[in-house]
Parts: sequence; C-alpha cells; structure tokens
Amino acid sequence: MRDPERRTLIACSAGADSSALAMCLAAAGNNLVVAHILHDLRPEDDAAADLEAARSLALGLSLPFASTSVSCKSKGGNLEAIARRERYAALVALAREHACPFIATAHHADDQLETLLMRLIRGSGPRGLSGIAPKRRLAPGVTLIRPMLDITRADAEAICRDAGVSWATDATNSDRTRLRAALRHDVIPALRRIAPSIATTAGRVAAVQREMARELDRAAADLVTQASARPSALGGSDQCEVRLYRACFHTASRAVAELALRQTITRVGRSSDAISTRTLKQLLAAIQSDSGEIKNFEFPNATLRLDESSLVIRPRT
Repeated sequence: MRDPERRTLIACSAGADSSALAMCLAAAGNNLVVAHILHDLRPEDDAAADLEAARSLALGLSLPFASTSVSCKSKGGNLEAIARRERYAALVALAREHACPFIATAHHADDQLETLLMRLIRGSGPRGLSGIAPKRRLAPGVTLIRPMLDITRADAEAICRDAGVSWATDATNSDRTRLRAALRHDVIPALRRIAPSIATTAGRVAAVQREMARELDRAAADLVTQASARPSALGGSDQCEVRLYRACFHTASRAVAELALRQTITRVGRSSDAISTRTLKQLLAAIQSDSGEIKNFEFPNATLRLDESSLVIRPRT
C-alpha cells in the first residue's frame, strides 16, 4: 500500500505499550495522528496527566495530536464493556475527522495471552479462542490494526526505556478483582516460569483458531444456504422469517449445525445478545430427532417453531 493511502490514527493512552507503538510507527513514516481518549473512569488528575503525556509524546515525534472525551459512568451495564465501546466510537470519529482509514492500537502478545485464558475460563470455542485479531473492520472506511501482537509488554517497556521516554501507569491494571488483572499478576508469572515464551506461543494458537473459525463459518454458511427456503417479508417490514429444512441438519456435524443455527437466529433477531448454549443444544437435538411433534423455542430476539419438516425462525415483536 502506498504511504498516502495508509494514514493512521494511533490510539495512545500514554502507557508503555501505546508510547512504544507511536515511536515505532513514527520511525517508519509521518502520515500519522496521535489520538488520546479521555474518559471518566480514572481520577481526574490522573486522566489529565495522561492527556498531557500523550500530547507531549506527539509533540516530541512532530506528529499532529487529537483528543476527545467520553462519558461512561452515566451509562448502565458493564463499565469495562461500555468504556471499550465508547472508546472505539470516539476513535472512529477522530479517524474520520483526520482522514485516517486506519486506527492502530497497541495490543501485544501479553494481551493476547490474557484474552485466550479469559475465554478458556469462559468455555469459548474456536471463535473465542481466536483471540485478538491482527486487523478488523471497525466501521465503514475504517480498519482497526494491531501491529504489536508479536511482541510482549516487556519489549514495549524496553523500547520506551531505550528512547528515554517515561510512561503512565493505570492503577486499575493492578486491581485483582478484575479477571484480566488477576491473570496478569497471579497466573501468568507462574506460567512463564514453566514456559517462558508462552505469550508468543499464545499468538500462534490464536492464529490456528482463527483459521478454524473461518472454516467453521464457511461450513455453517453453506449449511444455511442448503437448508433455507426463500425468505418471506413479514408485515411489509424489512425483517424476514427464515425457514430451514430439518433434513439438511441430520448429517451435519454438531459444531457446524450449532453455529449455523446461532448465526441465523442472531441475523433474524438482529441481536448480539448471548444465545444460551444449552437451549441451542436442545434445539439441535430436536431438529435431528425423528419426532414430528411441533415444538416452540424462545431466544432473546427470535421465536422458533419446529414442525415435522422444517424450522421457522421469526423476529420477536
């Protein structure tokens, strides 16, 4: 890609990871903007100090600087998830404002290892165990990239020390009541004593799982295509019901069949709400059984009716 086409917004918290990212990208080119997102989850003085540290770093690298603030505490729900969603939305807005088709974040090999362990604890399958992707489409015209996934937190800190750059420390990263922090401080050091290169190994595992997840996605999409009848509009709206013929599921593997059902229910219901694995297994068992009894199933945003020959999935009203 030509340099003019890869103008990049660097998400910079002023921590060691993002400071190292900014310095390394600046060493490779100057078609960059350093961006800092100020949110209300940290003490005001600490947040202001981080903002100034990020601004100072951009100035030292002769790069333009942009910042904006987001509010998280006023919104209900999981604060970490809310902060992540608001932060990415703010980064997308800044990327568009500064004509950046790419946003770079400083996720690294240790983040990847922590993520895989968290998802292993939660019982994730290949999609979850694919971990942090090297890149993904964040919004129309904006791609998120993560150039540091092959290096560790220690590597990032060494880059900062070699450059004589100090970095900010977020106290919440030491809060062991948070699963990620507990893994970082209590579990991963023990794993490193057994396998010093475990963080980079986790990256290779995640790459294999991503390929497996892609293959499963393709197989599930093929199954849905084979099993689908022509969708019919409901009530003149743009929402559609989907009819899937049971016979196509009788020879499908459980993993592919469950994924095909999960994806179809999510699409019809237009919801990203968690789908109960237990209910999904019950649904598949009913589909693959010889019973012709009519059964109804309820999911967060969809209702399902199973009859002798087919499964009809409708959005909930």
